[in-house]
Amino acid sequence: MIVQISRTRIIQYAIIFFITLALWIAIGFFVTQRIEDSVEGEVIVTFKFLAPMKPLAARDLVIERADNGRPAPFTYHWITASTLQVKIPEKSYPRGQRYHYKFKSAPAMIWPFYVWASGEFQSRVKLRFVGIEASNTVPSRGPVILQFNTNVSPREIHNYVKGPVPGKLEPVKTHIEGKGSVFDYSRWLYWPGKKLRNLHRYSIEIKNGLPGESGTVLEESVKANFKTTPEFLIQQVFPKPGSDSVWLTRDILIETNQQLKSGTLSINGLPGRGEIKNNQIRFISHRVLMPGKTYKVKVHLISTSNETLDYEYSFTTTNLGNSKWLELKLGPSPTLWLLEGNKTVKKMEIALKSDQLPVGTLYEQSRQRGTPGWMRLNADILLHSLPESMSDNHQALGLPKTYSCVYLKEEDLELLINTLPQGFMLICH
Repeated sequence: MIVQISRTRIIQYAIIFFITLALWIAIGFFVTQRIEDSVEGEVIVTFKFLAPMKPLAARDLVIERADNGRPAPFTYHWITASTLQVKIPEKSYPRGQRYHYKFKSAPAMIWPFYVWASGEFQSRVKLRFVGIEASNTVPSRGPVILQFNTNVSPREIHNYVKGPVPGKLEPVKTHIEGKGSVFDYSRWLYWPGKKLRNLHRYSIEIKNGLPGESGTVLEESVKANFKTTPEFLIQQVFPKPGSDSVWLTRDILIETNQQLKSGTLSINGLPGRGEIKNNQIRFISHRVLMPGKTYKVKVHLISTSNETLDYEYSFTTTNLGNSKWLELKLGPSPTLWLLEGNKTVKKMEIALKSDQLPVGTLYEQSRQRGTPGWMRLNADILLHSLPESMSDNHQALGLPKTYSCVYLKEEDLELLINTLPQGFMLICH
C-alpha cells in the first residue's frame, strides 16, 4: 500500500517541526537574571525562564566562583513556576565576586523541553576599607596588609594610597589547588621603601574616589594607623663570635629576643640544617667539626611578627695538628672515619652490636694485636672483626667481655691497630 502525503501537509509538518525546534532552543538557552538589592555579605539573583519549570530543576543549577572555579553554596526558592530566586552567602572577603552559572538539563513542566542556559553575574558592593591586618605588630620592613571588602582596581590603587614613606603596592598572592597562584585584589601589601622605626606609630592614607572592580568607589578618605614591632635582635650566640679552640662536638646555637617562625642556618664546609624551637635555632650537623678550621656561620631568621634578621660570625676549632683519631656516626648506616688532623684517611663501613653506644668523646684504654685483634675504649666499647657466619660470642672468639661492640672488616681493624697511637680519641655522634 502506498501512502501519499500532499505537499501542503509536508509544509505544515515542517513548519511545526521548526517552530518546536525554535521553542526548544529558546526555552533551553534563553534565561534572564537580575541582581536584587541586598545587604553586604549576601548575593541575591533572580532567574526568569520562558517556560514553567519543575521544582527539582533548581537541583540542576551549578554556580561557581569565577576567580577560582570552586562551587559556591546557595539556597533557593521558587517565586513562580518560571521565576527562581537564589541566595549566595559571601561570608569572607572579597565580596562582590563574579559567578558563573549553568543549568544542566533542568526539566521544564512541558515535555520535551529542558534548560541548558549558562552565563555569569556580579553584584555591586559598596567599596569600603576594612582595616590593616595585625595593625599592632607590623614588621618594620613591611609589609603592611590593607584589607578592603571587595576587589580594588589594580590599575588605580597606586594613585589613591599614600604611605608614611614612598614604597610599593602589590596584591596578595593566594594558592588555589589546580590553578596555582592567583591575585587577591581585596588585600594589598604596602612595602615601605626604607626600614621604619621599631615600636613607632604610623598612618596610611587611602583617598576617596578609589574605584572597586564591581563599579563602586570609596566615598570617604580614610587614615589607617599601625604600629611596628620591637627590634629583632640576637641575644646569645654559641660558640661566641671569634672564639678559638672550640671543641669538635660543640653545639652551635643562636638565641633571639623574639619567637622564630622560620629561618636558615648554614656553615661553610659543614653539612647539616637549622632546627628551630621557640626563640632558638640550633645547627644539626651531619659530621663533627673538623679540628684547626675556621667556620663561618650565616643565619637568616624571620620572627613570628615577620621581622627579618641576617647575621654572620665565625669561630675556630681546636687544632689537633697531625694527630690521628676516629669519628663514628650512628644511624641506619653507621660510618667510621679515620682522620689525620682534619684530613680524611679512610672511610669505613661498620656494624654495631646495638645502637646504645654513648654519644661523646671516648678514648682507647687497651688493644691486642694478632688473632683475635681488638681495641678497647672507655665506656666498655670494643672494636673488633667478626668472621662471617659467626655470632658475637666473646668466649668462643677469645675476646674480653664488653658492654657493646663495633664490628669492622679484618683489613680495616688491622689498619687502625697499626696506625692509631695509644690512647687515641674517638668521637661518637
